[in-house]
Amino acid sequence: MPLMLRSDSRRDGFAPWRIVAWLILLLAAYGCLQYALHATQLWRVLQPLPDSNTGDILQLHKMLAWDVLYFAASLVLVVICAGAILRQGWARPSLQLASVLLAVGWGLVGGLMLFLQWRDFSQAVALTNAQDTLDTASQMAMAHMHRSFLIAVGIKFVGVPVLLWLAWWLGRPSVRAQFRSRR
Repeated sequence: MPLMLRSDSRRDGFAPWRIVAWLILLLAAYGCLQYALHATQLWRVLQPLPDSNTGDILQLHKMLAWDVLYFAASLVLVVICAGAILRQGWARPSLQLASVLLAVGWGLVGGLMLFLQWRDFSQAVALTNAQDTLDTASQMAMAHMHRSFLIAVGIKFVGVPVLLWLAWWLGRPSVRAQFRSRR
């Protein structure tokens, strides 16, 4: 039996917004995995602690709450991206909003905080290098951390315009027409 296609489906050609939606979906799914694994590790550390250790328990509960919150947000983002890739009508405005929120929250605010940390870190590295108190392995570790900061800032620097472009692109009438409304 041949494959049946919906009568309302049509070929819209290359859609670069779908590639970005796939990338967001994959990164959000990876985030779900990372937050779930970290929450599991926190739970294992939390279980054997005595009740008298209230300070550590409180800190671990806060970390666990953040992991659960980030896991839920990542899972919602996976669902929104999947709906957009399948061109569901409800997913287009949701992905537009999520793109803007990610650009502002993750990109700009997170990037600014990361940049400020990087500046402080660079000053500390320069101070310790001036004192020449680190061995070679420590210097290599510090250089690796410095590169990691630069890469993270660079990813945010590239990610913000891409997310804003996605939000703008999803608002275009030609893209809006590609989405199916609910029946």
